[in-house]
Amino acid sequence: MKKTTETAGANELAAIVAVVSLTGKAGKSTIVNNMLVPLMPGAKLIKMETINLSGLSGASEEVKLKGREIGKLQDALQGTASAIVDVGASNVESFLLALNQQSDAHLDFDFFIVPIEANSAKRNEMGEAIKTINTLADMGIEPARIKVVFNKLAADSSVEEECSTILKFHQVEGKFTLNTAAAIHDTPAFKALDVAGKSFKEMVGDKTDYRQMMRDTPTTETEKRVELSELMRAQGYVKTLNVEFNRVFKELFGEQYGSQ
Repeated sequence: MKKTTETAGANELAAIVAVVSLTGKAGKSTIVNNMLVPLMPGAKLIKMETINLSGLSGASEEVKLKGREIGKLQDALQGTASAIVDVGASNVESFLLALNQQSDAHLDFDFFIVPIEANSAKRNEMGEAIKTINTLADMGIEPARIKVVFNKLAADSSVEEECSTILKFHQVEGKFTLNTAAAIHDTPAFKALDVAGKSFKEMVGDKTDYRQMMRDTPTTETEKRVELSELMRAQGYVKTLNVEFNRVFKELFGEQYGSQ
């Protein structure tokens, strides 16, 4: 793991992290933009994509490349101990192929994160996750460097119930690091943010007491109270989700990293 006092604070992870998935429905960009970027504040964000569908990241430095441009990616990683490589679904196959064509190119990365939609009905997506892990492992990447994040887990369910296929795969093959606590629950936060007209980053930093503003607003001001209700609801969902992002980040990388 790359960690230096010159590039990271006392509680900041300095590492080269690639987020990859052969399916585009696992919530990869949500994990990159709203968990990894905020919790790795000094990291360079490199997006391997030809179609920009991944939303706003808020990263201080962002580079865009195509999946096959492994040489340019390696050049972009030089001189930095901290980077997030977000491999878009339209580029993941070419990225993995290019990575595999150069012996030991995977050693440029400290971790590979594979998001998995934690829903037992998503059998095809589970198969694509296993294919992704197999492809990485076949390059010689050790299980300690391949980590999974279980995403969109129903609030009333568990990883064990929804992802038995993945757990059995791990039991038999052991090709990745399994931590069932690295799970992000399904949330209405992003729909609430759309209604409220706020981004996740904006709401995380918004310290406005909308509940008190609601109390101070006369019941006759219906439109204003509805607006405040929407903001209050979005703020509550985001606060809960942000705590979960911090918890999952620590589950992935260790208790010493993340917000205090």
